[in-house]
Amino acid sequence: MIRIAKAPWWLKLGLVAAIATGVPVAMTLRSLGAMDATSAADTTDTTRASGAGQPRAGAASSPLPDGVRELAWSALMPPGWDPRHPSASATATRPDPQALASLADDDPAARQMMAELQDAFANAPVRPELDGQRVRLRGYVVPLGVGWGGTDEFLLVPYYGACIHSPPPPPNQIVHVKAPAKIVGVRSMSVVTVTGRIQAQATSSVLATSGYRLTPEDVHLDR
Repeated sequence: MIRIAKAPWWLKLGLVAAIATGVPVAMTLRSLGAMDATSAADTTDTTRASGAGQPRAGAASSPLPDGVRELAWSALMPPGWDPRHPSASATATRPDPQALASLADDDPAARQMMAELQDAFANAPVRPELDGQRVRLRGYVVPLGVGWGGTDEFLLVPYYGACIHSPPPPPNQIVHVKAPAKIVGVRSMSVVTVTGRIQAQATSSVLATSGYRLTPEDVHLDR
């Protein structure tokens, strides 16, 4: 059975889709405002939490090789990063939920806030200190090319359906993987554990922009 970790706040209530499309503006902003009270818990390391959304390392994973760090998806985001307030700390004063509740879709203030939120998602910061580290990360596969014999290039994402059934998460939650040879049996939404060297380097593809690249030493097909 695939165990899962607690979903990040931006996955709740279909907010990835709402933020990506900007519709409906007012309802999205009200939902975000109502979630301020619990966002601190949602943006911390969730490796030991349980909920819905993210795959978690299970029995299929082998012991960590020497010099390899096992990453939670939350570790790819800078501590305290919150796209609702990209220029502020996690403890900064935030918009009053009651004020957000009074906004209408055509309110210029609502449109401005949504534009800032979309910009924060598109320019999600990575953690450059991870660059060059050997890591292990588990997630879902979004193939960038599939042919006879499998695929050698894919996006690794933290939750089921990302980039296919729903809009992509922020770039700092997408990892581009390019293997030296095709991996047999890997298909869309397969769960894999990838071990290799990570780079804080953006890569654009037809499906999404990833904030990281991972050169694999091993790709374990878990499901």
